Amino acid sequence: MFKLGEYDEGEGADIAAYLKKAGVRVELKPSISAFMESAVYMEGRASQLRERIEDFEVYDRYIEALKATLAEDADAEDFAERYLSILDPFWKEKKSEMAGFLEDGSAISDGGAGLPEEMMEQAVDLLEKLEALQFLDAALELNEIEVEGSPSGELGDDPVFRIPIDPDECDPDDELIKSILAVRLDKRVEVRLDEMTTPLAKNVDDEFLDEYAEEYYMISSIGMTIERLLDPPGDSNKVDLDEFREILVFEEDMEDFVMMVDGTAVAEDIARVLKRGGVIKIKNDKIAWKK
Repeated sequence: MFKLGEYDEGEGADIAAYLKKAGVRVELKPSISAFMESAVYMEGRASQLRERIEDFEVYDRYIEALKATLAEDADAEDFAERYLSILDPFWKEKKSEMAGFLEDGSAISDGGAGLPEEMMEQAVDLLEKLEALQFLDAALELNEIEVEGSPSGELGDDPVFRIPIDPDECDPDDELIKSILAVRLDKRVEVRLDEMTTPLAKNVDDEFLDEYAEEYYMISSIGMTIERLLDPPGDSNKVDLDEFREILVFEEDMEDFVMMVDGTAVAEDIARVLKRGGVIKIKNDKIAWKK
């Protein structure tokens, strides 16, 4: 079986549906995966953090926005949006502009070299908004402020905050420094394809190529490899293993680009696939196509 990749359940099922419709035999193998993230931060009272962290003015802005949002008595559903709107009244417009730009994709088709300066600035701005939301979530938790239903609680005179830091820029013995290793367990599915049916992927709906271009070309590489090997490569219907390996290195004109495929590392595996498919016979290091 050809392993296409691991995906979340929904995406894996979507990919499988497209391929099955085209005639490719697909197997979904579920598994549990673990994803780990680590971070170092300082956690303490605002008065303590202000003494230790440079440019604390950034966090003062977050604190003032949080206080203002709490004072408005916004409901839980709108709380985060009101917080961001106080920080930046134009954040929604910036987000929409960036989404439209990414959907168009014309300026990043060259790997990002054509990304306009204003879009770079907006991307940085949106990353800062994500940082502000992370600050918000931690502040609400640490200060025991409930936002479910109608928000209740207040920050007080010297609230507790958690701020990510670069450990190389701080005293490692500082009592406020904490580290966290977050492990998230998730259900994943491994999408595996029957190699002999991968040539049928060329019949897949156009939407699949639009949404899963990388997967399409990976499948195409194995599909074209199988197609090349359905018939003997020349006048003789017999080759040795070294000659077979040479057949697995080829180029294919894809109109917009040339695809280079090198299957030499899996030559024996592909030979076994073809043998199971009744295409060839293998004896010692000789491979012969069946008539």
